Amino acid sequence: MKHRMAWRSAVRNAQAIQWAETHTLQDLDDLVSEMSDLGEDVLDISQLLTDLREMDRSLHADAQAIPGPETCEIAEIAAG
Repeated sequence: MKHRMAWRSAVRNAQAIQWAETHTLQDLDDLVSEMSDLGEDVLDISQLLTDLREMDRSLHADAQAIPGPETCEIAEIAAG
């Protein structure tokens, strides 16, 4: 019985990963809204969505903070 439950859990995790690889945060937001409208408890998924959005914002902020090669070239031309 333990093996069957572990196997089912692994399958659900694999399915969740596959879904996440092929959908956007907006898709997850739409799913949360749909499930909430049906009366489902979406607290855990809502927290996951909040965490994912925060990670996305953080990644975008880091990417914008690091100057690209073209920025360095422009600075060198301006200084030269």
